[in-house]
Amino acid sequence: MNNHSSIYCTSLNQRHNAGLTVIAIIAAIGFMTSSVTAQITTYPWPSDAGISDTYRVFIRLGGAPEQEVQVLISHASSKGDYRAKELEGRTFSFVPLSYGPSAGALMIRAVKLFGDGASSVSVHPRSYGITTTSASDGREAVFTVSAASRYFSVHFDGADNRTPADRWIKHMLCIFIDPLETDIPDRTAAGVVVYAPDISSDVLKAARTIYFPPGLHNLRNYGRGGIINDDGQLMLQEGQALYLAGGAFVEGIIGNAAERQPGQRVYGRGVLSGRRYLWKDNPDHRGPEYGQILKIGNKGRVEGITVCDSPHHGIVGGTTSIANLKFFGWHCNNDGIRVGKGSTVFNSFIRAVDDHFYNFNIHVSNVVLWAGHNGAILTYGWGGAATYNAGASLLEDIDIIHPEWTQLGNNNGLVASQVNLDYRPYGYGGRTTTVLKNIRIEGTVPGLLNLKPLTKAGGELNANPVAADKVGYLGDLRIENVTVDAQKGKSRIRGAANASRDGSKTFYIQNISCSNLRIGTTSITAETSVAFFDIETGTVKDIIFSER
Repeated sequence: MNNHSSIYCTSLNQRHNAGLTVIAIIAAIGFMTSSVTAQITTYPWPSDAGISDTYRVFIRLGGAPEQEVQVLISHASSKGDYRAKELEGRTFSFVPLSYGPSAGALMIRAVKLFGDGASSVSVHPRSYGITTTSASDGREAVFTVSAASRYFSVHFDGADNRTPADRWIKHMLCIFIDPLETDIPDRTAAGVVVYAPDISSDVLKAARTIYFPPGLHNLRNYGRGGIINDDGQLMLQEGQALYLAGGAFVEGIIGNAAERQPGQRVYGRGVLSGRRYLWKDNPDHRGPEYGQILKIGNKGRVEGITVCDSPHHGIVGGTTSIANLKFFGWHCNNDGIRVGKGSTVFNSFIRAVDDHFYNFNIHVSNVVLWAGHNGAILTYGWGGAATYNAGASLLEDIDIIHPEWTQLGNNNGLVASQVNLDYRPYGYGGRTTTVLKNIRIEGTVPGLLNLKPLTKAGGELNANPVAADKVGYLGDLRIENVTVDAQKGKSRIRGAANASRDGSKTFYIQNISCSNLRIGTTSITAETSVAFFDIETGTVKDIIFSER
């Protein structure tokens, strides 16, 4: 039995013999019976993890007393970014919780600590159906949640909570409500090694599971070499698991010593942070360059953790199962998830500031995405068929909140492409069709689709002609049941004439179907599409808009 198994309301704000303190709060109210085993679990974050000075959050379950929970904070990494001025001073506050809903609704009270009272307070995504009751001074809001796997923004709107030019939310607040943990490793079991700086590299390397207990763990301080190098990069071994307990704040890079081997796992309720590492385009960068913060092998799993502040991309791997992930970044190289064919991403929150997903035959479902100022939700990739075998993904039941795109650029939008003229959709042994359906976009976007060959930042074609028999096409795309609050520009759909070296072939954008698409109050049909889509007729064919 783990420490949480029979507790109704658990607070982990002090240490116990396993690094946790358990305070059971069992209220004597009528609806509670011996069959009620649900709980709310908070975690003992170290003060050096960074405690928010912009928000406080309180929770209450049933008749239990209200308790304050720690709110963590991340500060914008703006140096080197082309939107540095807009990023300066931004913060991202967040609260990780675990919750079992059978004990009743969870009441949450969020309090704004800075500036003036908000003009309004709202919870996003709207599809959760969470309504707020706000105090008259605009400084706090109360609302209830009755399900787990809920990842949402609490938006205190007001002049002091907007960036200067684009009016992005300046001080973000998100609450991450995970399911209760059911797979906590026994710290004393064979093969489980509890991490400490004085544990030998050989012991860590041989561990079946490396267990990070609550506390701050800067892997640069390990200093013993071997599995963790001097720069704090831990190399996952074949079949090895990392467990990050709730309250564990791990600063480091997770590399991979067995990329092609199955069975690796990174899980728990802790945080993996790359805040000690600078992006390669940061003018202060002097150290090694890392392509991602977490690299996992084939048939790996990433579950339950928070990953933030990567110096480059987010999670990279082969066929990977991802669930209940919380990921956020800051700069314009903070891609989200780049995993291989057959991968799944379910019940997660991702705030990427470059491409969220690559179109590598993946299945994404029930996720909340906060689109940063750069990158697409789904990209066909950068390069031709020899570089990327892209296609055949399914993205469904998705909420996109607070999108920060100011223009389409060369790679922004719901779906974008930067492919060479030899590209053609790839089916991974099956159909080549990519499907995006049941998607709700809350906010104003410059356009939805950004489908064209490789271009420069200004839109000029940057793809070299290829041999006539190598000219491909871009398409085999279905868009279904998508709503957008508003659009201020036009989607771009444009192929390339003279795509072959001899000038005889055209690279077409083709086989595109958009059904039941609504922008604002307008249903998109062939007639209404002209107001929202810029389609180059000579290089685009077989595109259909319908209300079915």
